[in-house]
Amino acid sequence: MKQQQGFTLVKVMLLGGMASVVVFASLKEGVVQERLSGNFQKDINARLVAEQGIREYRQRLEQSLINNPTSVAQLVAGVSTTGDGAINDSRFNISVTTSGNEFSVESLGQRYGEHANHRLVARFELQPAPKASIFQNAVTGCKGVNLSGSGAVDSYDSSKGTYEETKSNDGDVHTVVGDADVVLSGHSPIKGDVQASGIVYLKGSSPILGDVRSNTGVDISPSSSGIRVEGNVYSRGFFKHRGGKITGYVRAMGDAQMEWGAEILNQQGDAFDIQYAGSGQFKDTGLQLQDGVHYSDPRFRVQDLVVEPVKVYDPDSPDYDPAKPNKECDPLALPFNMNSIIDPNNQYTDLQVGARQILHFKPKQAVYERNGTHVYVAKEKAIYLFQGIDQNLGAATERTQLAFPFKSLKLGSDGQIKVSGGDVIWLVDGDMTLSGNTQIWIEKGSSLTVFTTGKVSIGASAKVVAEQEGLTESGLPVFSVYSSFDEPNGFVFSGASSLYAAIYSPLTTILLNGSGQFYGTVRGASITGTGGTGIHFDQALKNAGIGVQPPSGGKPKLIFKGWHYKPYEVEDQEASN
Repeated sequence: MKQQQGFTLVKVMLLGGMASVVVFASLKEGVVQERLSGNFQKDINARLVAEQGIREYRQRLEQSLINNPTSVAQLVAGVSTTGDGAINDSRFNISVTTSGNEFSVESLGQRYGEHANHRLVARFELQPAPKASIFQNAVTGCKGVNLSGSGAVDSYDSSKGTYEETKSNDGDVHTVVGDADVVLSGHSPIKGDVQASGIVYLKGSSPILGDVRSNTGVDISPSSSGIRVEGNVYSRGFFKHRGGKITGYVRAMGDAQMEWGAEILNQQGDAFDIQYAGSGQFKDTGLQLQDGVHYSDPRFRVQDLVVEPVKVYDPDSPDYDPAKPNKECDPLALPFNMNSIIDPNNQYTDLQVGARQILHFKPKQAVYERNGTHVYVAKEKAIYLFQGIDQNLGAATERTQLAFPFKSLKLGSDGQIKVSGGDVIWLVDGDMTLSGNTQIWIEKGSSLTVFTTGKVSIGASAKVVAEQEGLTESGLPVFSVYSSFDEPNGFVFSGASSLYAAIYSPLTTILLNGSGQFYGTVRGASITGTGGTGIHFDQALKNAGIGVQPPSGGKPKLIFKGWHYKPYEVEDQEASN
């Protein structure tokens, strides 16, 4: 027998060593794969937590919409930006970047502290509740409108051009309280619609180039064969037509009466020239018929006829607000809140600007122009009507509201007041009088807003000159007057010069009895226009920022614009620490 050399043992040991290397390599690869799988799982979990953060933050924003925010800053104020994820040891953090009404929400999802991080960015847009400016009509006479002169009521748009370039037939006239009538006499053509809670009286030769709508009745006086209404007539009460032509059709829930020469053209070709629910008296058998059938025929009488009413003040309505007891006439509740604007126990002093004096107002201070003597400094004052408006104070970083308080304001002789540098506010606890050859000059880009408890009178050759009509960049009318005066004739414009203004004086009579033209809009308890003063509604005022009111049921909306994932950068986290 041969002696063994042990080579087989060596081969076995070599093979065993190789197998061990393979096994250890496999184990190491398995550990790496396990770690990769674990990291991938944590990364997925971090992504899911980031998504959860976006979802929960959006839910919180939706709840914040209840407060009717007008800006992204108001929307996100007080909304929690952190939260725990649904997975153990996970958390999300929210950061918001804004750009106007659009904003980005970045959610950082984390698992096991900083061991797994993921970012998700979602873009949203805040659409504030739709709002309607209080300046929607040329003339709003809460308790009545009486226009007896020769001036026309029409419209234009200062944001698009001059009056001559953009004039149109949207000069609407409204009354909104009780049985408030509209009386049109002389030759005051209304180039727009007329809506009255009371009776609409068309006297003289005044035509209406629009629709007529009344809750009580329509009374058209005898006239020539000319056009009396270039539109339709809607009456929830009676209809009396004594002469002239109506180009549209007629609907009346009461009695209908037409005299000789009264005619309904129905140029739109409606199935019925006239429909009425009460009795009918039609004297002209030649004109007052349709397709050979006289208006007295039963086919024109509809007992259950319904005409849409003109909206009026109703204390029994479900949205009645005691803080705004007469919201149709005074939607701003101005007299109710005037004490918060002008302190009734103030120690204001009078302001008088007389012969050869020029007082220059800027948002912060006023000085006499000839010698530079410092006179008045504006006081800080929070005015509720300025919510959501950044008053232009000449510096973009300032947000404080400033106003000049006076006991009364009188501009006489040839005195002048200049307004420049931004938005100037006056608080006048008394009368404001402009007489003689005086002038208020408002430079381009600036505005003058007046809050007053007294009477406003602009007469003789007094002028208020706006270099640029319409609205400033801050959304304010270049010249506006808000009055809580509650005695007769609280606003009187009797001058020969033209005036651009937005007038809000819901408790007093407004008299327009001069020969100058009025551009802008006017709202008062009653409006009386005589002489040659025309009223030209500036439709740009429909976009005024002050005094806007959300329509019934209007709510802001949160619009989702898209999303994307964003790589997590360690240096960003280190910088934040």
